Amino acid sequence: MSKVPVEITDAIRDGKEIPDRKLDILCRTTKSMTQTRGHISQEEVDEFLAVGYTSPHLLGIIAAIGIKTMSNYSNHLTHPELDQPFASRKWTSQ
Repeated sequence: MSKVPVEITDAIRDGKEIPDRKLDILCRTTKSMTQTRGHISQEEVDEFLAVGYTSPHLLGIIAAIGIKTMSNYSNHLTHPELDQPFASRKWTSQ
């Protein structure tokens, strides 16, 4: 399971400010990466690197997006049951 505190994942889900600057930059970079299909600005890259992340971290974001996309597509076809340890965090659309 994720080691990210529930308060952080709730903020991400709810579109609220993430109090940890480094995690906030990670979240914003990831959102931008998905929304622009990888065409993020150099300013975004520079901001990401300025808080201590590295170029391999950017590649990690790309890999995570790819894995999540494949998982979503597979789940849309197979409709698996949610594992019990994740039941309390089940996503419901607003």
